Amino acid sequence: MVEAPAQTFRGSSAVSDAIVGSSGRSWFLAWLAFLPVVVLRAGTLAEADTFWQIRTGLLTLSQRAIPTADPFSWTAGGKPWTLNSWGFNVLMACAYRLAGLPGVAWACAGLAMVIGGLALLLARQLGASPFVAGTLLLLASTLLTGWLSARPQLADYAAVLVLAILMRRIAAGHNRIWPVLATGIVSVVWVNLHAGALIGVAMICACAVLLLARRDIRGGGWCLGAGALALAGSFLNPYGFGVLRQATQVQSASSGVMVEWQHLNPGNPLQLAALAVGLTALTLAARRRYLDFTGELGIAAAGSVVAIRLLPVLVLLALPVLAASASRPSVLRYLHGRRIVLYLGLAAGAVVALPSLGHVGRPDPAYYSIKVVTGIPPHCRLFNTDTLGGFVILERPDVQVSLDSRNDLYGRQLVLDEEQVLAGRGDVAGELAAAGCVLVPPGTGLAKWLRTSQGWKLTATDPAAALFVRR
Repeated sequence: MVEAPAQTFRGSSAVSDAIVGSSGRSWFLAWLAFLPVVVLRAGTLAEADTFWQIRTGLLTLSQRAIPTADPFSWTAGGKPWTLNSWGFNVLMACAYRLAGLPGVAWACAGLAMVIGGLALLLARQLGASPFVAGTLLLLASTLLTGWLSARPQLADYAAVLVLAILMRRIAAGHNRIWPVLATGIVSVVWVNLHAGALIGVAMICACAVLLLARRDIRGGGWCLGAGALALAGSFLNPYGFGVLRQATQVQSASSGVMVEWQHLNPGNPLQLAALAVGLTALTLAARRRYLDFTGELGIAAAGSVVAIRLLPVLVLLALPVLAASASRPSVLRYLHGRRIVLYLGLAAGAVVALPSLGHVGRPDPAYYSIKVVTGIPPHCRLFNTDTLGGFVILERPDVQVSLDSRNDLYGRQLVLDEEQVLAGRGDVAGELAAAGCVLVPPGTGLAKWLRTSQGWKLTATDPAAALFVRR
C-alpha cells in the first residue's frame, strides 16, 4: 500500500493543506472540481440512443411490462427484441416524466458525478493526495467527456469502480464476507441497468488468477467465490442465460458498423493517449503488487484494443493508481508552486461550462431539428438515418422509422444497405418504395437525389435535416 504523503510535505499556507491534506473537505473540493466538466456535457444531448431509450422506458411503465417485439419501426416491426438496458430506460423515463429532457440530462450528470466520486474514493484508499487525484481527474476529462453522455454505459463505469472498491477489500484480507456478497448484489443491479455485467466477472476472475499465481490460496479462493456470485447475479435478469446470446448478437451486429465497437485506431491520438494512460497504470500496479488493479486494468486494456468502448473504463481504473504514484513530495512541491496556474485553469473551465446551464438537456442542434421533425405528416412511414431515428421515436411516436441505433435489432446487412441508399447509390427508388416520407441531413447523396425527383417534395429543411414527402 502506498503511504499517504500528507506527513512528508508542509506548505506555508492553507492552500498547501488542500494540496497535501487528506481531510474530507479536501476530497470534497477535489470532487467539486469535476462539476464543470459534467455540466458542460449535460448541456447538450447528442447520443442517439438516449431518445429511443426514454420512449422505451415510457412504454415499459405504461404497459407494466418490458417490450418483447419492436414497436417503433416499419422495417423490423414485430421482430423479437431483447433490451440490454431496460432498467436504465425506466429510470430515464421517470426523469423525463418529472422534468423532460433537462431532467434526463441532470440525472445522468448526477451519475457522472458519482463516477468521479468513486474514482477519487479509490485514489484515497491507495493513499493519494486529493489535489493530485482531482487534478488528474480533470486532465483525464479530455479523454472521458465524450463518453459521459446520457447512456446506459454510465452504469458500467460506476459498477466497475464499485467492484474495484470491493476487490480492494477482498485482496486486503479484511472481513471478506460482506465484500464477496456485495459483488453478487452489484452484479444483479448492473445487469438490469445495462447488460455489461460480464465485464465485471472477467475482471474479478483475473484478480483471482493473479492471487492464486502468487500462491495466495485463501485470497484467490475468496475472489473465485466473488466471481461465482457475480456470474450468478448476471443471470438474474428478465432474459436469464439469454444475456450471453444477447452480448454475442450485439457484438456481431455492431463490429465495423458502430464507432464504439471498432478496434483501437493507432492513428487516433485520443485513443492512443487513453491506452497509454491505462498501460502506464497497469505497469505501476504490477510493480506495486496491486494484484486487484493489475487484473482489472489488464482486462480493460485488452478489451480496449478489441473495442474502444472500454477505453473510458480503462482510464477510470487507471486514475487511482496514477494518483497514488504521483503523490510524492517532489510532485506536491511542484504543484504547490504552480497552484495559481491550476486554479486559473479550473476557473476557465467553470466559465466555459457556465453557458450550458441555460440549455441543459437540449438536443444537439447540429444533429436534431425539432422544427423539421414536428413537420412530419401524422403516421407517415419514414425513411431516415439511424441518428435521427431515435429522436423521431421520442418526439413523434405516431411515426414509424426505418432505422435507429438499435443495430442489434436490425442486423448488420440492413444497416449497410441503408448506408448505400443514404449515399444515393443503388436502386434508390426501389428502396424507398414503401416509405411515404424521408428525413435525412441535407448534404447527403439521397437528399440531392430527392431534390431532382419528380415524385418527392421538399417540405422542410434546416442545417440538421431535410424532410421530403412523397407527392
